[in-house]
Amino acid sequence: MTITEAKRKFIIYLTLMIVVLGFGGAAAFNQWMPENYPPFYPSIPIFFYVYGLFFIYIYGLFPDKRLEIQILGKGVKLIFGLLFVVAYAHFIGVHVKAFLITFLCYYIIYLIFESGFFLNHEMEMKKENKK
Repeated sequence: MTITEAKRKFIIYLTLMIVVLGFGGAAAFNQWMPENYPPFYPSIPIFFYVYGLFFIYIYGLFPDKRLEIQILGKGVKLIFGLLFVVAYAHFIGVHVKAFLITFLCYYIIYLIFESGFFLNHEMEMKKENKK
C-alpha cells in the first residue's frame, strides 16, 4: 500500500468513525443524560477530525520518517487535547466533567483507531517489501 492509498483509506475510515461517534454520542447524551449534554459537544469530534487530517497530511510529507511522525503525533495530540480541555473548562465552564469524560472516551477510541490503522499499514508495507 502506497502512502497515497494509506492517506485515502485513513481519511475515509476517519470520516466514518467521526460521523458514527459524533451522532451516536449526541444521541446517547440526549437519550440518557440530556441534563449533562455539554453545549460544545460537537467540538470534540471536530477536534479529532481536524487533528486526523493534519496528522495524515504530515505523515504523507515524510514517508521515510513514519515512526518518528507517529510518536511525535501522539505527543502533539496529547498536548493539544489538554489545551483544548483546559480552554473549554476556563472559557465555557458548563458541564466540564461530562465534557472531560466524553473527550477522554474519544481520545481512547481515536488512539486505538490510529494505532490499529498504522500498525496494519506497517504490516502491509513489510509484506510488500518482502516480495
